[in-house]
Amino acid sequence: MSSNLVQCIQDQASYYRKLKAELDSESNIQNALDDAKLIRQDFERAIQSKKAEINSLEEYSKKEYRDVRRMRHLSFRSAAATLSGKKKERTAKEEAKYQLAFENEQRSKRELDELQTSYEGALTREEELVQQKSHFEDTRHQFDSLLEQIFMLEDPNFPLEPQLKAELVNYREQKRLAKRDKNRFSEAEQSLSTALVDIKKVIRLLDTVINYVPFEIFGGPIIDEEQVAYLEAAKRRIWEIQRLMNIARTVLPEIPYPQTLDVVTNNTLLQMQLNLNYIDIAWKAKTSQCFGMLATAYRNTQNSLTWVKQYKNYAAGALVRLDEAVNVIKESLKTERKRIMDTVLAGHTGGSGTSSSAAADHPPLFSTSYHNANDPPPPVYEAPPVAEQYNNQGQGATPSDQHLPAIPANLTPATSFLNLPMNEDSNTAITNSPLMPPITPHDNNNSNTPPHPITPVFENTNMSSPSPPQSNVNNNTNTHHSAASNTNQSSTYISHNVNNPFQ
Repeated sequence: MSSNLVQCIQDQASYYRKLKAELDSESNIQNALDDAKLIRQDFERAIQSKKAEINSLEEYSKKEYRDVRRMRHLSFRSAAATLSGKKKERTAKEEAKYQLAFENEQRSKRELDELQTSYEGALTREEELVQQKSHFEDTRHQFDSLLEQIFMLEDPNFPLEPQLKAELVNYREQKRLAKRDKNRFSEAEQSLSTALVDIKKVIRLLDTVINYVPFEIFGGPIIDEEQVAYLEAAKRRIWEIQRLMNIARTVLPEIPYPQTLDVVTNNTLLQMQLNLNYIDIAWKAKTSQCFGMLATAYRNTQNSLTWVKQYKNYAAGALVRLDEAVNVIKESLKTERKRIMDTVLAGHTGGSGTSSSAAADHPPLFSTSYHNANDPPPPVYEAPPVAEQYNNQGQGATPSDQHLPAIPANLTPATSFLNLPMNEDSNTAITNSPLMPPITPHDNNNSNTPPHPITPVFENTNMSSPSPPQSNVNNNTNTHHSAASNTNQSSTYISHNVNNPFQ
């Protein structure tokens, strides 16, 4: 192995020296190109200044010409000069001033022509240097290809080169994962954000339906026609929410606790028939159960969205750091390969001490292989781990296909909630709900480390449906006894929602 690399280097020695000599002269071409750009820019500024000067001289020449014309023809100035007997003298003076202005204008125009000629020469010189520099791009590509071809072989006498090569592969793979995951996080964030807004609207809609006060206080149907319409709209929107959650779970199967992004499983409201001919007498209890389920899903969606946003920011920051890491490692690898080539061509083919000492004196950034050759460098980006829930599920299915709630294909489009008043705080209906504890903020201030999953909230099915505050109960005695005597009607809810559209 050792002799193969050394032999390959010696076989390519002449080609290597030729390409290296060409690249060494690149600095001279670059310096000449920089000087040519400065000269060309100086000529551009001089031409602009000279054009402004010529415009000013042209205006002055026109003024002097008008003065001469007035003096020669009938005008107040010529009449005054005639009366004073100094017309010829003043006319000659005006003609001399005009002649001087005209000569200055012509001289500036000649200088402008000279500047433009010099500018064209500087531009031609710059273009020639640019073409010469483009030749170095081809030479550099050939040089890099030669190094890649030679160092497909490894030599234990030069351990730093394979370490740097492995680190470069590692960082490139991390960069690929970070770029891929950033796009997935963005798509999941969009789906969860839309689902979160829809959950808030459905919760407020159900709160309005549950706390609806009918106009027929002394009797009437068990549910109002408008309540049925609102519940149907809520059911269709819940299916749309689940579709958005399924998208997030499919695009990002690593999302923590994916089973909490579910608003249709065991949702009794979705299986309940709603029409004016047949009404389930337990509709209010099922609606309250759906209210609690959505309140739980709202918190869990918030947690998932927070995790997705934090991981997206972490991936975006990692991409910036990985770009720098890849560039630094590439440069370090190229420098080490050139050093090995020069060492072998100088006749030192078996000295590992030179490589080790050079690595210790100038360790490349982002690399820790000098501290312990057995330890890989710390990762700049860590992809999200697969959720633990999938590890305990059936084998042979991909995470994105496991336990996703099915969406009916024949659903009518969800109605718009744009007419639903939203002038309250959007979190009021959930924050004030007895079903849920207060929201706990989760912040991840360190964007250089992957965020941790947030513990989900699980629904308490033993909780009763939300009841109105005691202070809002109607104190009218006759109304209270009349409503209580009606055995076919459930207990009356007094709405505390100021935006109740049924009031």
